[in-house]
Amino acid sequence: MNIPTEPGRANDRLHSSSVEHSMSNTSFKRNTPFPKMILTIIWAVFHFVFYFLQQVAEIFAPILLIMGIIWKIIPNLVQTATHMVDSADPQIRDMVGRGTELIPTSLTVAGHTISASSLIFDGFLLLALTALCATITAFLGRRI
Repeated sequence: MNIPTEPGRANDRLHSSSVEHSMSNTSFKRNTPFPKMILTIIWAVFHFVFYFLQQVAEIFAPILLIMGIIWKIIPNLVQTATHMVDSADPQIRDMVGRGTELIPTSLTVAGHTISASSLIFDGFLLLALTALCATITAFLGRRI
């Protein structure tokens, strides 16, 4: 079955549709990648920042918790030892008493007061920051 067509007109239609397609395709390619690239860079920077914060918080949270707990327990242990030593020699009692006085209840460093309770609280805050950063990092990882 032969369908009569004009050869010149068929070629014009094919040529014009391919030119329109290539023009629309190049304009699409020209406009789209640049904003996507910027958006990807922004997401990557935020991903890096939150992942970095997560790593730092994972390092310091246990350190602060352990230091705070030990600092909270040691004065109680020394005080218990003082009560046990009360019946002992007076010189030993004086040494243990001075040891109890040497353990500070708080430190002031550059205007900031640090205590055992504040270290424990900061450790828990860093654990919460770790969980938040892990959640945000997972979300950003899916977006990239």
